[in-house]
Amino acid sequence: MMRINLLLIISLFLSSTSSFADYDAALEGREEAERVAARQESQAQDREIAKMKANAMSQFNKEAIAEKRKTLGAQALGKSDAAVEVLYQQKIAADIASGMDVAAQARAALSSGAGADAVKQVTGKSLSELENMSDAEAEALAAEMQKKYGQ
Repeated sequence: MMRINLLLIISLFLSSTSSFADYDAALEGREEAERVAARQESQAQDREIAKMKANAMSQFNKEAIAEKRKTLGAQALGKSDAAVEVLYQQKIAADIASGMDVAAQARAALSSGAGADAVKQVTGKSLSELENMSDAEAEALAAEMQKKYGQ
């Protein structure tokens, strides 16, 4: 029994040493060093790209806040960037609300009385028909209006 175990161990040893015959520790070390160097270089490039993106975003934010301050004028003087952002968002909301009011007034004027008659006379369609047109129909009407009225 001991003899079989000994033969088995020797045969395993001999069969496994052939798999290490082409092993070159120095080559493996160089290849590992190259892989590590490549990984470090890639990480350095990634850090540099992230830094460039952060700098670009910072510059963009500075310019955007400067434009918002310019738009707000005296209202933005002495305010923090966060306060300027809040004021700007409030201004945009007020401008949108004002525009929606003007649009509603125009729609009301063009959907009844003389306004509705004028729209029908110029386009041949009512305001509700114009609003419900497909894109293709609207483009065809625009081309027709351009031929009819010039420009």
